[in-house]
Amino acid sequence: MKRYEFPYLKQGSRYFPVVDITLKYKKSEITLKALVDSCATHSVFRHEVADYLGLAFAKGKLLHLEGISGRIAGYMHTLDVVMGGISYKNKIVFSRQLKVSFNILGRDNFFEPFLITFCETDKKVVIRKA
Repeated sequence: MKRYEFPYLKQGSRYFPVVDITLKYKKSEITLKALVDSCATHSVFRHEVADYLGLAFAKGKLLHLEGISGRIAGYMHTLDVVMGGISYKNKIVFSRQLKVSFNILGRDNFFEPFLITFCETDKKVVIRKA
């Protein structure tokens, strides 16, 4: 079983489980880091990512999400995603109101094709194809 390891990203004195992913829409793509968040139901990205891809994100399905930073509105789309050499479809909510430091990969859909291990001692996240 193929295994992908991503070192935690250090910001100040804190470490965060982030992975490198590529989002694809039509002929555009962007590679960026996203926080693997087991407490988040949905994957939520800033609207600038959709803008960069040429995606009219406000034409997606409107959702209202609640989390640690309050209630935000966003629009859900399904995009092609590549993570660690694995390609799959992922539901992503794009929002102008996302105020946290990272784009977020949540449980709904992102966690389904993988076995995900957070290695706090080694400061890395390990992802395997399920």
